[in-house]
Amino acid sequence: MKKIIIFIFCFLFMLSPSLAFAEENTDFSAPRLMVTEYALSEESLSPEKTAVLKVTFKNYSSKKAIYNIKLSLADPSGEIIATGMPTKYVNAVYAGSTYVWEIELKAVNTASIGQHDLQITAEYEDKNYSSYSSSDILRIDVRQSVKLSYSGAMLPKKVIQGDTQTVTVDLMNTGKSRIYNCTLDFNIEGMQSGGSVFVGNIEPATNAQGSANLRVDSNILGEVTGKITISYEDDYGKVYKETVEVSTVIEEKVEQISELTNKEDENKNPLWWLFILIGLITGGSIGFGVPWFINDRKQRKEDDLRL
Repeated sequence: MKKIIIFIFCFLFMLSPSLAFAEENTDFSAPRLMVTEYALSEESLSPEKTAVLKVTFKNYSSKKAIYNIKLSLADPSGEIIATGMPTKYVNAVYAGSTYVWEIELKAVNTASIGQHDLQITAEYEDKNYSSYSSSDILRIDVRQSVKLSYSGAMLPKKVIQGDTQTVTVDLMNTGKSRIYNCTLDFNIEGMQSGGSVFVGNIEPATNAQGSANLRVDSNILGEVTGKITISYEDDYGKVYKETVEVSTVIEEKVEQISELTNKEDENKNPLWWLFILIGLITGGSIGFGVPWFINDRKQRKEDDLRL
């Protein structure tokens, strides 16, 4: 029995340096799983189409592998959502290795325009089942397409030479984003607008009007054609243009010709009023003189009979 105790004591004595060495070399550091880069398959997100987000994670530990990894992505505003599950399970990422997560995203119809901060979180364990977590912020742009409705971009069927025709175009922003620098341009044969008409900015779900006074050429007759161009910009300065084909018929101004004829007659007979006055006086004199002459002659005959 004494020999057994001595043997155990000697064994423990010989083992103690190894245990001390192992304890001294145990790695108690926490493994770090962090996002190194990310990229969206489109320039930005919009409600009209989806885009794939690729996120690259790296295990920055030089010795420890990590296991049972749960990845999750969320937009605090709720305006960017995943088309499928917003989580992903990964079995392991070894020391110094990377993992790429691909997730399809879309923006909801009411998403606000601009930059959104997405929160991405990783929960994982080491080989000793110690739990860790990390999180990063990903910044994604959201765009809303501009939509413009309009009416009144037309000409009447007929216009008159030399007249001024007013054309009013009603514009309505039917999209989710603001419309900037809206202008109207009129390029119509035989009609002069005097330049572009600046409407300005149009807020979502609001109306605006643009009016132009078109001067009809006095030297052109018949059918004429042209274009009305509506130009505007979105939040990022992208220019949009919509063109409307228009036509009308220029007719001769008959009233103007009659007035000119009358004026020419007046110029030829500047004393026309004097002739009219003389005629009236002459006619009045004849009308008065004839009855007087008849009565006077009758009276003379009666006087002769009495004598």
